[in-house]
Amino acid sequence: MKSFRYWMGVAILSCALTPTASGAGEIELKPCHISGYSQEVLCGSHTVLEDRVAATGRQIEIRFAVIPAVDETAEADPLVVLPGGPGQAGMEMGRFVDLVLSEVNESRDIVLVDQRGMGSSNPLKCDLPEEGMQELSQDELDRLTGELLTACLKELDANVTLYTQDLANQDMHEILIGLGYEQVNLYGVSWGTRTAQLYAHQYPEQVRTMVLDGSLPLRNPAPLYAGADGERALRQIFLDCAADAVCQQAFPQLEDDYQRVVSQLGEEGLKITLPDPLTGEPVSFLLTASRFGDALRGFLYSTDISRVLPLMIHRASQGDYRALIGVSSFMASSNADSMTVGAMLTIFCSEELARMDSEDVAQQKASGLLGHGLLENIEKACRVWPKAPVPAIYQQTVASMAPTLILSGEVDPITPPRWGDATAESLPTSLHLIAPATGHNVGPQGCASDLIAQIIDQGHLEGLDGACLEELKRPSFFASTNGPGEAVAND
Repeated sequence: MKSFRYWMGVAILSCALTPTASGAGEIELKPCHISGYSQEVLCGSHTVLEDRVAATGRQIEIRFAVIPAVDETAEADPLVVLPGGPGQAGMEMGRFVDLVLSEVNESRDIVLVDQRGMGSSNPLKCDLPEEGMQELSQDELDRLTGELLTACLKELDANVTLYTQDLANQDMHEILIGLGYEQVNLYGVSWGTRTAQLYAHQYPEQVRTMVLDGSLPLRNPAPLYAGADGERALRQIFLDCAADAVCQQAFPQLEDDYQRVVSQLGEEGLKITLPDPLTGEPVSFLLTASRFGDALRGFLYSTDISRVLPLMIHRASQGDYRALIGVSSFMASSNADSMTVGAMLTIFCSEELARMDSEDVAQQKASGLLGHGLLENIEKACRVWPKAPVPAIYQQTVASMAPTLILSGEVDPITPPRWGDATAESLPTSLHLIAPATGHNVGPQGCASDLIAQIIDQGHLEGLDGACLEELKRPSFFASTNGPGEAVAND
């Protein structure tokens, strides 16, 4: 899951209409290209009713891509990649497939679906302009965001309450059956793990295996526990720094530094003007304690970027926010347009916020190092955004007998190992492996891609050994801008 930026060798395809994927069925495919993937793939679309219950009215196109297996004698069961967010488009996962799933793709097709409301499938796209918003107070920002979301709702050609995950799974099921796939393997990342769990419950006979990378069980209505889980990850940074000779020498009072920044900023914030790291032009912004916490939470997703946090916090405690703004600008530019805001809100408002108990919300907000900006901003947006009744599937005991590999990063700030344990309770044929040196998303790290390929290849959990994940080491801290491990005196 991601918060809004200011809330804080492949087969050559030759036939244009004849599918060459191994599960060829009744849906027509044609050659195309997708973002982040250099080779030509196959694309198609499937028309569905927006309102599946009424069985009449507006029709929408669900678009998808198939990356055909390299081997001509491919296995009949593909891998369906389910992205995070919620709100990320499946067809934007080309680079991830190339990085993590190339071994799987040797023998299996890989299917990427832009779910309803996301990507190219009648997207619930709401533009939140960046220009000038960083200078607004929280009240001004809340008011403007509400106005923009209200205006967006009037422009969308959609009943946004009909874009929940259970309905999106029905669309996806029709596509997979239409492509001729009798069984599939699922790989879910972050929110995609929820998609996978719901789909496996809705269509148990369809799912052969699952890989859940950064698990979100139903008992965790996101982002209720984002504050607590983020604090746990931040405290691990404090502990790691204290145990690292160079980091400890450079930043002997790191937690005190952090508290000093929070105290200096407060909720009124400080108006700061600095050169934009990308353009060099002066940019003014209002930095509050909540926005500082939200920024750090985002950095904690990546183990590499989190190694800069001690330097960033220490310098901020001295009134120097250049490192903070530099990393923030880099991450914002790399994540630009990666989420469809309206689809994100429909799912959060109708499926997550609606299931939160008010006492639990109050308890979670009562304390926390990073604050609760993500939860609070979603609460505010959901006062504007229409909500569907909680889907019936959330009242059921969601379970699956499919062999499932659960992967958790020990220092994940949003889906840490406790949620992998909770997920395993409803999946009796599962194995939970923890990567001790990893943050959010284990798949690209070390031997994880080999483990993913192994369970999908063999179709069971026997012989899976996560000891290789123990070999991963957390990167060295930046004690100065000279790089990892450099003494602060050299800065």
